[in-house]
Amino acid sequence: MKNIHMRKAFTMIELIIIIVIIGVLAGLAYGKLSTVRDDAKITKDISNMATCINDASSIYTSRGVDIHAGDSENCDKVKCFTITYAHDGRDFKVQTNPTAESYCSRVDELGGHLAKTYTFRGSHLTF
Repeated sequence: MKNIHMRKAFTMIELIIIIVIIGVLAGLAYGKLSTVRDDAKITKDISNMATCINDASSIYTSRGVDIHAGDSENCDKVKCFTITYAHDGRDFKVQTNPTAESYCSRVDELGGHLAKTYTFRGSHLTF
């Protein structure tokens, strides 16, 4: 007489294959997640730099004084750019710094358009 109450379960080989597949998928997802996280950090840094330039222009045009380190949270948060602060509204210099942080490697490609020398005069900005 046949045993009709056979237990249905995964074999050890099937479990190992499933674990390997899950491991491979997790490895692929981690690599993509790391890239997305770095892109978000550099995008935030570029946004902070653009706002920093705006802050420097606004402070000079409204008060007639130059912005200095510590005057703007946005300028202080910037990592992928080097800022040389202005004197008499002239030569507020922004340079990219692709080696500042590990995620800054693409700053020239994504935020290089901000790397200029800015001059604040009266009510407008020139570069």
